[in-house]
Amino acid sequence: MALLAGYVSLAIAGLLAAPSVLEAGVTPPRIAAAALSMLITMALLILLSSPHPPAGATTLIVSLGFLTTPMQLAAMAAGVVLLTLVSWLMNRLLGVPVPVWSAET
Repeated sequence: MALLAGYVSLAIAGLLAAPSVLEAGVTPPRIAAAALSMLITMALLILLSSPHPPAGATTLIVSLGFLTTPMQLAAMAAGVVLLTLVSWLMNRLLGVPVPVWSAET
């Protein structure tokens, strides 16, 4: 979700082919992309009742231009999925009671 929010923000700001903030510096379109990506990410997390602060870092990595190609975004998404699976598996193996899914209480 955060990766997609960052990518959409880059597209809206016209920065898909632009160099990263480290190369081009801070510009108004880059500020707009970063702010919009954070807004989208926070709004979705609130709507889903799923607070997750690292999602803010992920969306900024994309909207600031550090990951922009589909291959880079796919690699990041694969890393997120792998980390989630390994963490879930380790918790299960160690007997930590982590639900697969739980309703909001």
